[in-house]
Amino acid sequence: MTHTVLVGAFAHETNTFVPEPVTRDDFQKRQEYLSEGVRENLRGTETAVGGVIDVADEAGVDLVHTVSAFATPGGVVEDETYEFYSDRILAGAREHGDDLDGVVLPLHGAMVSETHTDGEGPLVEAVRDVVGAEVPIVVTLDLHANVSERMVAAADALVAYETYPHLDKAETGRRGMRLLVRAIEGDVSPTMHLERPPIIAYQPKAYTPEGPMAEVMARARELEGRDGVLKVNVLPGFYHADIPEMGFTVPVVTDDDPDLAREVSREMAELAWEMREEFVEEYPKPPEAIRKARELAADHGPEDGPIVMAEFGSNPGGGGASNGTTVLREMLDQGVEDAGWAIMYDPEAVDDCLAAGVGNRVTTTIGGKSDDRHGEPIADVDGYVKAITDGEYVNTGTSHSGKGVRNHVGTTVRFQCGRDDSVTVVLAKTRASAFDAEIWRHVGQPPERLSMICIPSLIAFLGDYGPMSSEVILIDTPGTSAVNPARFDYSRIPRPLFPLDEMAEDAYPDWT
Repeated sequence: MTHTVLVGAFAHETNTFVPEPVTRDDFQKRQEYLSEGVRENLRGTETAVGGVIDVADEAGVDLVHTVSAFATPGGVVEDETYEFYSDRILAGAREHGDDLDGVVLPLHGAMVSETHTDGEGPLVEAVRDVVGAEVPIVVTLDLHANVSERMVAAADALVAYETYPHLDKAETGRRGMRLLVRAIEGDVSPTMHLERPPIIAYQPKAYTPEGPMAEVMARARELEGRDGVLKVNVLPGFYHADIPEMGFTVPVVTDDDPDLAREVSREMAELAWEMREEFVEEYPKPPEAIRKARELAADHGPEDGPIVMAEFGSNPGGGGASNGTTVLREMLDQGVEDAGWAIMYDPEAVDDCLAAGVGNRVTTTIGGKSDDRHGEPIADVDGYVKAITDGEYVNTGTSHSGKGVRNHVGTTVRFQCGRDDSVTVVLAKTRASAFDAEIWRHVGQPPERLSMICIPSLIAFLGDYGPMSSEVILIDTPGTSAVNPARFDYSRIPRPLFPLDEMAEDAYPDWT
């Protein structure tokens, strides 16, 4: 018997400290596929929707595609935009309601709209209201989801990424779809329990290949070997959101066993609480970091690969402005050579370069123009325009943003400046992440040949850059994606939370 499944993907990681709202135009710049355009563009890609399609093809499931929309992380989503994409999904559910056997929703879990601090919970509830209680709904989530009780109550199962960088997006789509098919066929009856250990995990410490998160994830995989346990999700959350739902969560899915779900969820949450101090760390500031990078570069040859640095504060992957200047200024002041910085969001500097033309010199001001949080603009930078492109390229690496995914960065410039014009700055008209190293090749600069590279990112860059790097340096910089939560003025998050507040050893769990 052929099953029919509705697919609706609508994802945004919302940083509530970013003042500019996110509109449909922001989604269209990154990814907006409607109806059958979803299958045409995402089949075979390393995305959650790509993974859903893989399993549907294997199992002979008919998919009803509604939308796949994703915008670069930023401020709250405008209600009009939120309703447009939500309505696409709900319209599909209404149109095919009598024929639907299941629903799979590849979401993010940290979306905030003008009306909803929990963007996903009301959407899943609305889908549930249309399809009824008997049609199973599986939701896939980003590892940085701020999971709400509404999501847990409305869905049959939540299935989250297991890796950071997120290299298992497609596999998560496959896991979710396989679980949905089992639920449709009556092999399992998913039930869930959610625990909230009161901690904030610094985002770089959520790196899953090593450190505390590796230990936590290993235990989660062990517990999934127990009879009746279908999925153990461990989500450190997204703390650049001042909302009641923000925080570390452990939603566990079992086969019709709520007591087991609570037991496993509580065990994982207690483990995270016991390890809470391991989820906090201090990182060097730009002057120290660049001095260290120069010393390391002097001891490495071209065959060793570049020193790769992450500039936390302006990370567009967390809602940052992607135009931070504190690290680039230090690179220029310290006279580094054979270095690069990407992607610098600066439409004005791009226009200056366009006016000069390829091969010509130009003096321009770079970065720091969107607000006063990411460093002062670097004025009177002399350099030459090496290349101008359309910013259209396809990811080729095993990267956080997904192999095979198309990028639309807009007019992009390779600008050479600094000592002997040996610092490459990739300027673009669109705020976008350089998670995939193909951006460098797109502008004619093989990244492997640079002595050092700086990416505005927290940890996601390691998926593609980690294997090529000789050393990795993480840098504490100011901005709307700053690593230290103490930099932010929270008013709506649950308190107390470690490390923002002093908490007794026995503050969690509360058995009353």
